[in-house]
Amino acid sequence: MNCLKKYPLSSFFLMAYVIMYGAVSISVFELFNIPFIALAILGSFAPIIAAVTVLGVTEGKPGIKKLFSKFLIWKVGVRWYLAALSITILSATVSVSYLVYNNLPIPEVPILELLLVLLFGLILGPLSEEGGWSGYALPKLQAKYTALTSSLILGGLWAVWHLPLWFLPGMPWSTMNFGLFFVALVAVRLVMGWAYNNTQGSLVIAVLFHLFFNFGNELGVEFLGVPMNSFLYLAGGALVIYAVWVAIVAGSTDLSRKHKYYVRK
Repeated sequence: MNCLKKYPLSSFFLMAYVIMYGAVSISVFELFNIPFIALAILGSFAPIIAAVTVLGVTEGKPGIKKLFSKFLIWKVGVRWYLAALSITILSATVSVSYLVYNNLPIPEVPILELLLVLLFGLILGPLSEEGGWSGYALPKLQAKYTALTSSLILGGLWAVWHLPLWFLPGMPWSTMNFGLFFVALVAVRLVMGWAYNNTQGSLVIAVLFHLFFNFGNELGVEFLGVPMNSFLYLAGGALVIYAVWVAIVAGSTDLSRKHKYYVRK
């Protein structure tokens, strides 16, 4: 308990990593006969579990309540909802461009199936993670570093947190270039930091950015048929350009010139 109080942010990251890496290890080595879906849920919820645990020890119920109150910040202006949607638009654009450039047919996309992917994709990842990454870790990092540096650190740690997934047999991650994945996640996390700091710390917007990032990946690879690493190369490059534009326009200190809302707590 003293360690959590003395090093709350480090304890958060350590706990999130231990839960995720532990869940995947149990699955890979087939320990304790626990169903894969249960381990997948546990791993996905590791960031919010870690955040609630650390807040419970360091700040008690008020801290936990404050964290979850950020899920109620939704009146932030239509432009930020469109900004979140732009992540999927970017993915769709580079995917269609790849198909056209290579003289490949653009397949029909089943709308109902697409909507189901979007709906189910909300739970594992966006809702289960962002309370920890955006709601807890980002403000703590920004209390020590600039918003730009904080987002880059968080993006790198977020990417490495996913690393055990590459060891799951028969899963799509095994064919994915981790370096390209790393760059894409760091870039999108910077854009998410910009959105978070300009919406008074809205976890609604953070969740939507995460959702539309994942959804864009599904759309490009699974529905439009772009090879995984080709998609990552193109979409990751586009995200890097997006992130650089954000850093230049918004400024590295707060990632916000207009609102100057620098979320530190």
